[in-house]
Parts: sequence; C-alpha cells; structure tokens
Amino acid sequence: MVIESFDAVFYTAMFILPGFIIKNIIDMLNPPRKTTDPSFLLGCLAYSLVNAAIFSWAFILVGSSELRGAAYWGVLLGIVLVGAVLIAFVVALLKQRRWIYEIVKKLRMKVIDPTPTAWDFWFSKQECSFVFITLKDGSTVEGWFGVNSFASSDPDQRDIFIERTYSAGELSPKNAGLYIPKDEIKSIEFKREEESDVK
Repeated sequence: MVIESFDAVFYTAMFILPGFIIKNIIDMLNPPRKTTDPSFLLGCLAYSLVNAAIFSWAFILVGSSELRGAAYWGVLLGIVLVGAVLIAFVVALLKQRRWIYEIVKKLRMKVIDPTPTAWDFWFSKQECSFVFITLKDGSTVEGWFGVNSFASSDPDQRDIFIERTYSAGELSPKNAGLYIPKDEIKSIEFKREEESDVK
C-alpha cells in the first residue's frame, strides 16, 4: 500500500489523535473503569467527534485563511491539541466535582455512581488520614496515609504504600514507609487526624 497524499494522512491523524489525548488525560485525573479494547477505541472516537464538532469553526477559519504549508499544518495541529486538552480538563472537572451526578440526584432520579469501586471512591479524594490495616493473617498495621503515600488505581493491583507506620501510638523511628501487596489486605479503617488518638 502506497500513501499518495500526506494531507489525507494528516487529516486522519488529526481526527483520531484528540480522542486518545482526551481519554488518557481523563483517566489520569479520574479513576478509570476497566474496559475492553473495542470500547476504549469507541470512547476515543466519540471524544474525537466531540472535539471536531466544538472546534469546527476554528478549522473553517483556518481553511479559509491564506495560511499555507507548515504554518497551515502547525495551526491546525495546535487547534487539535489545545482543544483536546481543554475538553479533557472540562470533562475531568465535571467528573471530579460530580456536578452532573448531583443534578440528576436533585431531580429525584435513580442514578448509579460512576466511580468504579469503593477503593477508587476513597483514594481518588486524595485525603490524608490515619489507616488501620488488618492483614489476612490477622495482624494489623497502623500508619499515616499522607501526600507521599500511594494506592494503586489499577483494578488488578490494589496494593498500597503507607509513608509512615506507627507502633504503640508513636511514629516508628527511621521508618521510610511500608508497602502492602493486595493479596495481604483484608480490610482498611480510615480515621481523620481529629478522630484519632495516634500522636
């Protein structure tokens, strides 16, 4: 197969690229749902269509301008990339603030929470708290889940890293954190600082 027209390739890329950019930024800022490849591609295509519809006026302006060559392609690419990033941040903000969800609830309509799991619901808030983790062998771990802690957003890897652990209510000396793999966790209890006796 010989590609005879650079224009056709570039226009195709500009139509497909925004959906991937939008989808990946949204998934980076919100807990992603586990999807199959076909549904992921369909979602990307839908976002590309939205991007093309919203910024069609800009494409028409550039097409009717006197821009030619590298300047023409550069401006088109800039519109596509900037437009995709703007749409991604708006959609991510709507999801994080849950505005649409709250509006639908106020209309007394039954709605399913879009957050994939309870794990995602809590950790996507990125709230700092004391954690009391019960392991499957019955032992417990007390620690501080702060800004340097981490909980996996991968549906298949629900592991956790706690930046500080506590022993007998006091910070363990020279402790650089604790990693707990998903297969070891039985339950996690969260307590905010004002609710905890840990000093």
